[in-house]
Amino acid sequence: MRQCILIADDATLNRMLIKQILTKSLTDVVFEEAVNGNEVMKKVATKAIDLIILDLIMPEMDGYETLKRLKRHSKYSIIPVIVNSSIDDIHSIENTLKDGAIDYFIKPLSPDDMNIILPLKVKNALLVHQQNQVIAELNRQIQEELKNANTFVNIMLPKSDDFKAVETFIKYQPSLGIGGDFFDCVEKDNRIYFMVADVTGHGIAAGMAASMVKILFRKGIEDPLLRPHEILEGMNHSIFEYFDFAGDDNYFVFTAFLGMIEGNVLYYANAGQPYPIIYREASKTLFEVNQNGFLMGMIEEVSFETEAIPLDAGDSIFLYTDGLFCTGEAADFAGWSEVFDIANNLKGVWYENPTEFLDEILYVFQLIHKSKKTFFTDDVAMMIIRLKR
Repeated sequence: MRQCILIADDATLNRMLIKQILTKSLTDVVFEEAVNGNEVMKKVATKAIDLIILDLIMPEMDGYETLKRLKRHSKYSIIPVIVNSSIDDIHSIENTLKDGAIDYFIKPLSPDDMNIILPLKVKNALLVHQQNQVIAELNRQIQEELKNANTFVNIMLPKSDDFKAVETFIKYQPSLGIGGDFFDCVEKDNRIYFMVADVTGHGIAAGMAASMVKILFRKGIEDPLLRPHEILEGMNHSIFEYFDFAGDDNYFVFTAFLGMIEGNVLYYANAGQPYPIIYREASKTLFEVNQNGFLMGMIEEVSFETEAIPLDAGDSIFLYTDGLFCTGEAADFAGWSEVFDIANNLKGVWYENPTEFLDEILYVFQLIHKSKKTFFTDDVAMMIIRLKR
């Protein structure tokens, strides 16, 4: 496919000279011409332009303004611009390069400029533009795939009005459009089963793994006789039964907290997740569910333990993944207690409006990250389950 070079110069002889120079050394190129900046903007709007050779002194709209408008435009900023001007002032050269021009030639061109340097610069600029177009298209396709995948993930999330015995409030913020953090909540056989999990990694692969975690969870709760620790052990066994772990790179590892509410009792088992927090409505107090366990998918023979906590109507449990406080530092383990302290300060909001509480605690950690000059580098999943009053 031919590439198109737009020559913008109000002098006809200058345009002819550049065309002659480039025609001798380039094949599969076509040329467009413009005599001012207004014509340049019209050409890029109607033609597929691969390179602009731009004069600075032109009527109506000069090259300085034209360059700025091109680089401010989301669609045209990718087009490389080579300035070809009689202005040899160093500040002019500096400003145009700062404004986005990739090179600057001073008229009149020397023999070496005409025979060697300009043709080579143009060839390189066309090649870079072609590669940038390929990258831009790949990025567009990836973003579209992420968008579709994220739509699928959101479909999998539990809905707040699906349950008779509890209310659920959720907030999910993937780091790459789709992530490996996962939660689910199911009402079955007069029980509420719920799970929060965090799959190793980010992006589409982690999102696919999270989908498989949901399948294993839904399969595990089919047997009403199983306690939470037995469901986790069965899921862990299924990982090694169904998936090939021939090498270290294939490990399907995740943390998980699995709970079951039966009557007014919470039964639970933990596989490496941060400690959930329970809010007692009667006493307006919080406490952590201090139980831990081995990660899922690391070794096949692993056991967990089911413990129980009595609950009352209006009590709620807050579950979250470590992406809320994680910065990649070793001191991140202290973030568990930091979450509790902040939740305790916001317990009035938690009581009045759990959705607002989730927004507020995320905002507070955004401020903490900002103060530490760090960023959210991991997915963040949060869920509150409240027994109906």
